[in-house]
Amino acid sequence: MQVRFTCPACGESHVLDMPEMTIHMTCSRTGKTLELRLVGGGEVKAKILGEETAETAE
Repeated sequence: MQVRFTCPACGESHVLDMPEMTIHMTCSRTGKTLELRLVGGGEVKAKILGEETAETAE
């Protein structure tokens, strides 16, 4: 399923094919590791992993 999300690491909007409910990826602009979760209605919850205060974007 193709989804659009706002990256919490770089603040840019991205479109990608999300083959599973949860994926882990690296932001190519910042090098930070992200967790993307597909929730109801095709929305994506994105958060930065490995930081004390995890930032979340919807």
